[in-house]
Amino acid sequence: MLNEILKNARKQKKLTQTELANIIGVKPAEVSQYESGKRTPRFNVLIKILDTLDLSADVALGREQSVVSEEGDYSIRVSKKDLSILSAIKNYPELYKLLYENPERSSKVLNNNLSKLFPEE
Repeated sequence: MLNEILKNARKQKKLTQTELANIIGVKPAEVSQYESGKRTPRFNVLIKILDTLDLSADVALGREQSVVSEEGDYSIRVSKKDLSILSAIKNYPELYKLLYENPERSSKVLNNNLSKLFPEE
C-alpha cells in the first residue's frame, strides 16, 4: 500500500523516479524498488520522501485519505474511518440535508443519542 501511495504522489508532483532519487539522495533503482513494493525505505529516507512529496505519515501509511472537491478547488485529509462514515451519510439524503443545514444542532443530537446507546464504562 505504501508503495502505491508513494508512486501516485510522485506522479502527482510530476517527478520522475530519477528526479525524486536525486532530491532525496538515493539511486533511481531504489525509488523503483520502493514503488514496486520490493523494498521499504529506511526511516530517514522515508522522511525525505514525505517532505518532498508533501505527504503526511498518516496518508503514506494509509491512515488518512485526501479528498478533493469535485471542482478541484480544495482538498481535505480525513481518516479512512471518518471517510466511510461520511460516505455512508450521503446514502441517506434526508440525514445529509439535516446535517448540512444545521451541523451544530445535528452533531449535538447525534452525540446525545449515541452516548445513550453506547455509554462510557
